[in-house]
This record gives sequence, C-alpha cells and structure tokens, in this order.
Amino acid sequence: MSDLRNVLYVLATIILAMAMMPASAAADFPVPPADMLAVTAGGLQQLDMGALRKAFSGTHVEQDARGKIYRVQYGADGSVILSNSSGLIDRGTFTVVRQHGGGVCLRLEHQMNQRMCAIWFFAQDGVHLFGYNPTDGTLRAVSRRDSE
Repeated sequence: MSDLRNVLYVLATIILAMAMMPASAAADFPVPPADMLAVTAGGLQQLDMGALRKAFSGTHVEQDARGKIYRVQYGADGSVILSNSSGLIDRGTFTVVRQHGGGVCLRLEHQMNQRMCAIWFFAQDGVHLFGYNPTDGTLRAVSRRDSE
C-alpha cells in the first residue's frame, strides 16, 4: 500500500507541475540557427521594413538567447512593455530602422535606455521570427505573436 501511495504522490506532483507550466513553454519554440552566418547559409528570409512594421505590433511571446520567456507588448505608438509570469519587468520604446536592411531597436528604462537592435528573419514554420544582434551576429531572441 505504501508503494501505491508513493506512485500516486509522484503522479499528482507531476500533474500539478504540468498544470502550472505556462502555455508558452520553451518546447513551443523552434531551435534557431546558431548565428547570422547559419541563418544566411539556411536561406531564411529577412523581414523588410514593411514586414517588420506589420510583425511588431500587438503582443508577442519571446524567448531570449538564455531561454527565458517574456511577454512583449508592442504598441502602435512605439511603446514597449516587457513582462514575465511574475509581472512587469521593463518598459520603453521601440523603432523599426532601415540599418542593416531593416531591424527593430529597443530602448528600455532599466537598461539605461541603451539601444538594443535586432535583425529579424522568418523561421521556416512561418510562425516564429529569429532576431540577431547586427553587431556580432549572435541570437537575441525567438518571437511569435501571442495567441491569447
């Protein structure tokens, strides 16, 4: 009987842990190419100015290069609000820029308004976007529109 209780306890713990996981768990994000050299080699299409303006509106779920997941609200007025499951993380502004063939730059208050830019590419699944640092070609984030 003790073994059955242990099994039931473990199953209940697993079910509870799964129920507490956010809907946007990391498993929902595709593995991005390692860097912009790999993106180029893979033939992924860069978002042009029109596609960037269209893509970066509304709410997105993003996973940064370290695997942390955020909710990002891109306002029509150029505002941006960054939050996670614990609440507000930062706020600031974003702009779509022509540099490097087109990109998106953020200025966040807690980052001392330092300009952080990314060049964005369409993922092969047609849902996700891959963003890379234009200076060194490293991954910044994987993004998709929030379905909620």
